[in-house]
Amino acid sequence: MTAPTNPAERTSLAGGGAPREKIPRGMTERVGKYGLLIFLIVAFAGFSLARPSEFASWANVKTTLDQQTPVIIGGLAVMMTLLTGEIDLSVAANISLSNIFLAGLTTNDHISTPVAVVLAILVSTAVGLLNGLIVVKLQVTSFVATLGMATLIGGVGLAYSHSTDILTVPSSVTAMVQHQVFGLVPLAVVYGIVAMLVVAAVLRYLPVGRKLRAVGANPRAAALTGIRPGLYRIASFTFGGTLAGIAGVVLTGQLGSATAAGTADALLLPIFAAVFLGSTAFSPGRPNVLGLFVAALFLAFVSSGLVLLGASQWVSPLINGAALILAVAFSTWAARMQARQFRAQQLRQLDVEDAKVSGGSG
Repeated sequence: MTAPTNPAERTSLAGGGAPREKIPRGMTERVGKYGLLIFLIVAFAGFSLARPSEFASWANVKTTLDQQTPVIIGGLAVMMTLLTGEIDLSVAANISLSNIFLAGLTTNDHISTPVAVVLAILVSTAVGLLNGLIVVKLQVTSFVATLGMATLIGGVGLAYSHSTDILTVPSSVTAMVQHQVFGLVPLAVVYGIVAMLVVAAVLRYLPVGRKLRAVGANPRAAALTGIRPGLYRIASFTFGGTLAGIAGVVLTGQLGSATAAGTADALLLPIFAAVFLGSTAFSPGRPNVLGLFVAALFLAFVSSGLVLLGASQWVSPLINGAALILAVAFSTWAARMQARQFRAQQLRQLDVEDAKVSGGSG
């Protein structure tokens, strides 16, 4: 295919009636990157002014951070698969499974807490590995595979608990999550911060992180460079399972109990809303750790602030659902804009090369 030589034709291919370089993009890009953070600051300031004694307090911030930790760690698990172009709808159910196993192992089977924690995380890791094998080896789409897996492990949880709720876990389980660090934040928050730092470091500084992104961006091109896309897809599901297990451990310590039916229904929407809303910030169109963290806090503060102002409890799922829809729509738009800008950049480069050729021949 030959490159267009007509400037008007090039402008048309770039996606607009006027040359793209004449449209200022600096402000738009900054708003796209930092808009969610600005919304978070404005929302927090507004609710603080409306309810200063209840909302604008360290106790409220600490409680919100604590409550959002399983959502954030679960969101990191979802991110791992999204980076490779897949999706894991079983994350919330996997968190519930870890919750049920940890509570059952420590309460019913009287296994020591450290061993039970390791076993619960290993169970969730095995679920992630199985998801990856089904998607890669059996060629089942990740949407179908993980949706089926979510139902399957829900049944496993019911079978293990004999359909009986575990109302109280040993104090050692709650202490490892609820203990206050220097009297400031619970250990759960520390675990969440460590998980975010580890994932961010892996994705930014280690070769495996770059290869995961390469697989998601263009599997065929990645394969041509020697990367094995299938292997990295399996790895992303497996690591996501490990993160889901950690989130389940944190959730068990927070609740001090486990329900036989699990908590997947309550976790699934907040996790995906935070992930997709977070992908609109800092690196628009791509899931990122900082965006996930800001999005989780934004959704939590808006929901709790509205409840403090007298809104009904149904406001929270309404906000999460709307945020998920809008975030996916914005991410799709951002991807189209990036593709359009890339085409425009290529065409501008052709103009520069043509000018050099014309100048040389003249």
